[in-house]
Amino acid sequence: MSQPAPHHRRPYETGLARARRRRHRRAVAVISLVGILVVATFVYSVLYVQNKLPGQQAATPTCTVTATPTVDPQSAFRLNIYNAGGQQGRANDVALAMKSRGFDVGVVGNDPYKKRIAGVGEIRFGASGEGAASRFIHTLAPGAQLVQDGRTDTSVDVVVGSAFPSIPTAPPKPAPTTAAC
Repeated sequence: MSQPAPHHRRPYETGLARARRRRHRRAVAVISLVGILVVATFVYSVLYVQNKLPGQQAATPTCTVTATPTVDPQSAFRLNIYNAGGQQGRANDVALAMKSRGFDVGVVGNDPYKKRIAGVGEIRFGASGEGAASRFIHTLAPGAQLVQDGRTDTSVDVVVGSAFPSIPTAPPKPAPTTAAC
């Protein structure tokens, strides 16, 4: 009597067919493993780029750059400019030059006291505006008479006489640069 064939073997299969089947299973297993590794690498790289990996923190800059706006000290008080020299439009010319230099120009017009000044002019101020008048205005208009009046604020009046010097407009300020880290 013949022995029955074991269940794992197919009776019609030769040794060569079994080897071929084993190679085929091994190839499928290797290709599946490589495919799983490719997909896992892709998913990991996407999560890495989006900072969504567990324990991963968003990159923080190593330095911070803050732009601090610079305030011109001459803009801390109001500057009124009046014409008392007789030349039409002279107060406006001086006002434009003062604005280009950062002054806070208020009223521009004819002298409210209706004076006619043949000299350089007058710089009128109150007790709290004396420093601004002598530091900023008198240096631009040497020869102008400093006149302290009874005002209580920090405003300064420039009264343009017929011999008031021409004040050139200031060149434009360069844009602030941002320091690199």
